Amino acid sequence: MKSVLIILKEHFQNIYLISRLSLYDLKNTYSATMLGNVWVILNPLIQIFVYWLVFGLGIRGGAPVNGVPYFLWLICGLIPWFYISAAINKGSNSIYSKLNTVSKMNFPLSIVPTYTVTAQLYNHIILLCILLFAVFTSIGFNSLNVLLIGYFTLSSTMLLISLSFITSTLSTLVRDVNILVQSVVRMLFFLTPILWVPQINELPFFFKILFYLNPFYYVTEGYRQILLYDNTSTIISYNTLYFWNLVLILFFTGAFLHVKFRKQFVDSL
Repeated sequence: MKSVLIILKEHFQNIYLISRLSLYDLKNTYSATMLGNVWVILNPLIQIFVYWLVFGLGIRGGAPVNGVPYFLWLICGLIPWFYISAAINKGSNSIYSKLNTVSKMNFPLSIVPTYTVTAQLYNHIILLCILLFAVFTSIGFNSLNVLLIGYFTLSSTMLLISLSFITSTLSTLVRDVNILVQSVVRMLFFLTPILWVPQINELPFFFKILFYLNPFYYVTEGYRQILLYDNTSTIISYNTLYFWNLVLILFFTGAFLHVKFRKQFVDSL
């Protein structure tokens, strides 16, 4: 509990710094390119087009998913996944990649994973606006659903920050962890699932458990159910209770590990 209080205090005292550093991190990503931050939109659009071409037209032959065009179903999963995967990968490497800089500055290392994830959140908000426009012009949606999507965005952000405390600490101490995280993210892309339509009732019991234990399935499925099917039942469910308990466990664990080992971070350079 002491570690959690330390982390919360450091964040409260550095809220403004977190916002400034996250904006700087966002601008710095594409600063050396000609198109600059246009790549924030262009890069995911290229990936979406390729996935839709291969899976939507190639494999599925343009068949809809439960009455919804496959393209809409696809982007409702891909856009939150772009945020999830980028935040996990960058969050895992956040402290190690900035040790040379932050070791010469007077601010707590605990805010590094947070502002790294926040920078990816800005990207997500831009793509989310495009997603809402696409859904609205195609099939429409309840205006209340925008608030509910905000809930799932907040949920994923809290999960990603909590997870980043763990992965950034461990990958700074043992660099193999960062490679392992990247491999797990690639595996989760197919297990969440993002590209294929799961028939959960027809799957073996083991795979059902994997789906329900995967917190990212809760988030991506939440986006789809809210925007495409106007189904809010996923919010008031045992899955929500499980999700937030998992977030708390990850946050407490990450806070403990970070505070315990951060004095050793410089030695890992």
